[in-house]
Amino acid sequence: MIIGLKYRMAQAVLTTGYAVDGARDSTRMWLQTGTKRPAIAAVMVGRNDDYMPDFALRLRATLAWNIRHLVTEPIFIEWNPPPGRELLAVGLVQEFPTLKVYVVPKEIHDEVCHNPRLPLMEYHAKNIGIRRATADWVMATNADVAISPETIIACRNLDESEECALTAERIDIDWKEWRESGIGLTDCLRYKRMIPYSPFGTGDFLMARRAVWEKIRGYDENLLRHRIGCDARGAAQMVAHNARLRRIGRILHLAHPTSCTEGIQPHHGEAAPMNDLPYLNGPDWGQGNRKQIQIGERIWQLV
Repeated sequence: MIIGLKYRMAQAVLTTGYAVDGARDSTRMWLQTGTKRPAIAAVMVGRNDDYMPDFALRLRATLAWNIRHLVTEPIFIEWNPPPGRELLAVGLVQEFPTLKVYVVPKEIHDEVCHNPRLPLMEYHAKNIGIRRATADWVMATNADVAISPETIIACRNLDESEECALTAERIDIDWKEWRESGIGLTDCLRYKRMIPYSPFGTGDFLMARRAVWEKIRGYDENLLRHRIGCDARGAAQMVAHNARLRRIGRILHLAHPTSCTEGIQPHHGEAAPMNDLPYLNGPDWGQGNRKQIQIGERIWQLV
């Protein structure tokens, strides 16, 4: 009983401290609204399937938050669109005037995917956006991730001469399915769980100057059956190319049942190894040899 009481007290102290820090950082973030910010691209991927029934709502919530507070060049990769379903791109570009979308058809997916359980090759997809980004800084993140106020403040004050690989601590926050309201202050004050921080990241956030991404040629495209740990392998590749690894802050992940932290699911694919570094992608990494056909305002399809 005494041990249980001590545990509950420790948890209360932890959650209170988190809320206090969140309130402080949120206030500082809002006070800085309107100030000049660095050029930062954010690359996210997805498809209109049933990975999460409310995926589009979550994506809209994180896009609205991240663009409002930090991101200057949002890029969405719509990978292997399911037949018979509307592209997410059409509605997204109407709602977000700075968003660019690249659509990757099934034919390209079939070329790079050797795992029938993976309808989306997440890191091959992110490479497409990373290669086509024009901002000075590029973050590879997920469609259900909001950048925390603490990290937003740190990113607004980046040292532009720094050659580093920036990773973040992941915080899962409660998010009710089919929620339509956007991300707000209270979402920055409470959490469902804290994921133990790894210097090489947790699969949801990796940021560096565009020149660093170009030097390492993106994530490892020799991985044709994998999804777990590909982000960490990319960070290790940056370190192998003399980039300094640094924790930038926290990210807020909108919790959902199909997350790795809720249990491994078949669509998560195989785990990427951390040996045989540095890896080598070809000069056409990120589907650099593909033509792009414009199919809508700020929407291009790779062929």
